[in-house]
Amino acid sequence: MGYLLRTKAVAAKEFWVLVRQPQLLVMLLLGPVVIMVLFALSFRVENYLPRAVVVVEEGSEGEEIFLRFRRQFVERTRFQGVLRDVQEADRMLREGRTDAVIILPPDPSRAVAEGRQAVLEVHYQSINPIAGTTVPNRSNGLVLDLNRAIVREGIATEVQNIGGTVEEIEAINRQLERVSQAAEALTSEEAREITSSLEEALVELEEALEGLEGREAEEALARARRARELLDELIAAQQAGARSIEERLGITELQRALDRLSEQVARVPSGVPPRVLANPFRLELENLAPFEPTAVEFYAPATLALLIQHIALSLASLAIVRERVSGAYEFFEVSPLRPGGLLAGKFVTYLALVVAVNLAVAGVLAAALGIPVRGGFGRLAAAMAVLAAASVSAGFLLSVLSRSQLQAIQVSMLVFIASGFFSGFLFPLRELEQPALAVSYFLPATYGIRALQEVMILGRWPALGDLLGLAAIFCVSAAGARLLLARRGGAS
Repeated sequence: MGYLLRTKAVAAKEFWVLVRQPQLLVMLLLGPVVIMVLFALSFRVENYLPRAVVVVEEGSEGEEIFLRFRRQFVERTRFQGVLRDVQEADRMLREGRTDAVIILPPDPSRAVAEGRQAVLEVHYQSINPIAGTTVPNRSNGLVLDLNRAIVREGIATEVQNIGGTVEEIEAINRQLERVSQAAEALTSEEAREITSSLEEALVELEEALEGLEGREAEEALARARRARELLDELIAAQQAGARSIEERLGITELQRALDRLSEQVARVPSGVPPRVLANPFRLELENLAPFEPTAVEFYAPATLALLIQHIALSLASLAIVRERVSGAYEFFEVSPLRPGGLLAGKFVTYLALVVAVNLAVAGVLAAALGIPVRGGFGRLAAAMAVLAAASVSAGFLLSVLSRSQLQAIQVSMLVFIASGFFSGFLFPLRELEQPALAVSYFLPATYGIRALQEVMILGRWPALGDLLGLAAIFCVSAAGARLLLARRGGAS
C-alpha cells in the first residue's frame, strides 16, 4: 500500500510538472504533426517539370520540326526559350539557370533517308543517383511523344497522297480506255476501206480541179491536197498498227501522269528499316557533372551535414539553460564577464569540438568506405566550420529562449526531423513548394548539405549563395542570442 502511494505521488508530481510547461507539451504534440502537414502540402515530385532550353539551327529543318511540334516540348518541360549556341546553353546548365539542354539535329530527314535514327541530344547535370533521373525520364517521354506525333502526321499526309494517287490512276485508266477504243476503231477493216475510198475520191477531185482555172479553183485544189496529206498520215498509222495510233492519241499526256505518280512514290523512303520509320528520333543523354557518385557516396556528405548541425545545435541549445538550472549563471551576472564574452567562449569550444569530431568521421568514411573527398580535407574543414558556426549560433538562440533543458533537447530533435524533410536530404528542394520551402531557408543543413557535396563530390569550393546563407543564420542568431541574454540577465 505504501509503495502504491509513493508511486502515485511521484506520478502526480511529474504530471503537474509537465502541465506547468505548456510550451513543451505543445512542442511534443504539435511539432511532429506540423512537420508532416508541411511536408504533405509542399511535396510535389509528381508535378515537377525540369526547366529546359532548346538549341536548334536557325532556318533548318530541325527548327521547322520544333515549331511544328512545339507543344510536345512545352508539355514535358518548363520551356525557357530557343538558343542557337550549344556552349551558351551548357553554360546556363552549369550555372544552374536551367535543368536540361535539348539539342535538335539540323537535318533529321537526311539521317532517316540513310536508314538511321536522328539523334535528339539532351544535356543535364546531376550528381544525385536517386532523384536525378527526372530529366532522363522526361526526355524519354519527350522522344516518345515526338515520334508518335511525327508518325501520326506522316500517316495523315500519306493518306492524302494516296487519295490523290487513286484519282490520278482513275484518270489514266479513262485515258487509256479512250486511246484503246480510238486505236481499235481506226485500225478496223471498215475504217481501212473508208480511208481507201476517201483517198480515191480525193485523187479524182484533184484531177478534176487541176483542169479548172481561176482563184477559187486553185484554193479548192490546195485544200484537197492538204486533206490528202492528212489522209496519207492516217493510212500510214493504220498500216503501222494500233500502237502507233495510241502514241499519236495521248501517249504524252499519259507520260506526264506517270511522272507525277513516280514523284509521289519516290517520296516514300525506300530501304529504310521499319524501326526507323516508326521512331525517327532516338535519345542521347549526356550528364555534364564531372563525377557521378553511387548512392552511398552521394548521401555521405548530406549525412555529415545533418550530423554537424544536430551535434552543434544540441550542444549549444543546452549551453545557457544548463548554466541557469545549475545556478552558475548567477555568478556570471555578478562577474566582469559580459554576455558576448560568455557566448564567445562557448562558441570556440563547441566549434572546435564539432569540426574535429566530424573531420575524424569523414576520415574514417574515406578510409573504410572509399567516400570521396575530391576537394581535400582543407576545404572540407572550412566548409564544416562555416556550417558548425551557423548551427552553434542557432543553438545559442534556442538555449536563451528555452525554459528547461528538456525543452531545448525537444526543439533540437524537432529541428533534426524537419531537416530530414526540408533541407534537401531526402528530396531535392526543387520538388518542394511553399510553405516548406520557406522553412528550408532557416535550416543550416539546407546550405550545409550543398556545401559539403560541392567539396566532397564535385571537388570545388561551396557556392557563394550557400556561404552567404550560413553567414546570415550565424549573424542573426548570434546577435539575437546576445541581445536576449543581455536583457534577461540585465547586463549590457
